[in-house]
Amino acid sequence: MAGQMKLLLGASVLILATVPCWSAPTVAGTTNLVAAENGGRIAKFSSQAVDENGQPLAVWSVTNLIDGKYVVGSHTPADSYGWRSRGVPAADRPEWIIFELPETRLISRVVVDPTTDDPEFLGRWAKSIRVSVSTEGVDGPYKTVGSYLVVRRGIKQSFDFTPVEARWVKLDITENWGSDFAVELGEFEVYEAIVGDDMLDQLIQRLSTLLDELKRYRDAERYQQHQASIEAVTSRPEPPAEEAPAAQQ
Repeated sequence: MAGQMKLLLGASVLILATVPCWSAPTVAGTTNLVAAENGGRIAKFSSQAVDENGQPLAVWSVTNLIDGKYVVGSHTPADSYGWRSRGVPAADRPEWIIFELPETRLISRVVVDPTTDDPEFLGRWAKSIRVSVSTEGVDGPYKTVGSYLVVRRGIKQSFDFTPVEARWVKLDITENWGSDFAVELGEFEVYEAIVGDDMLDQLIQRLSTLLDELKRYRDAERYQQHQASIEAVTSRPEPPAEEAPAAQQ
C-alpha cells in the first residue's frame, strides 16, 4: 500500500511538469463517462465466465468493469471480483469489450485497473491492450487511438492520447501475463478531453483526480487495518503447550 501511495505522489510531479498539447490546451476531466452510475453501459463483449451449467457468474460479470467497485489489497467487494473471460486472448484472437457512452464526447484518456480477486502471480491479469473508438455505430468502423502495456501491479493506470470524438470505445485485450486459463480485468474508465486556455485550471483538475485516488487508497488501508484489529480481538487464543512429564528418577 505504501508503494502505491508513493507511485501516486510521484505522478503528481509528472502532472505539474507536463501538460499535453493539442490544437488547444486540453486536460482530462474527472468524470468517468462509462461508469454505470453516469449512464455508461456495456454494448457488446467477446465472453465472460460461466458456471458448470453455462450460466454467467455474476461475481465475474463483464458489467463489473463499470460498476465502480474495486479490489484493493486484500479487500474484494462481495459481489464484484472483476471481469473474467472464457478464453485466453491472442494477437489474432483478442478478448474484447465495447463500452457505450451516453452521448458522443471528446475523450483523451482511459484508465485501467487490472486488479481482480485472483492474485497477479496466476498470470490472468490483462497485459497488452488496444483502444479504438467509433462515432458511427457499435459495429464500427473503429479507429485505433493507441496500444498499451498494462504493468503487472494492482494499481490504476492512465493512458492518454490525442483527443478524439467517441460514442463507443472498444477495448481489445491481446495478451495476459502467461495464464492458459483466461484473462481478467478489474475496472475500465473513460475521461473527457476538456479544452481550455487556463493552464492553472488544467493543473487543478488533474490534481483533483490524483487526490481522489489518494483518498481511495487511504480508505482501503484504513479498512484493512480495521479488519486486522477485529481479527486480532476475536481470534481464539492458542491453548498453552502441555508440559512434558518429569523424568523418573
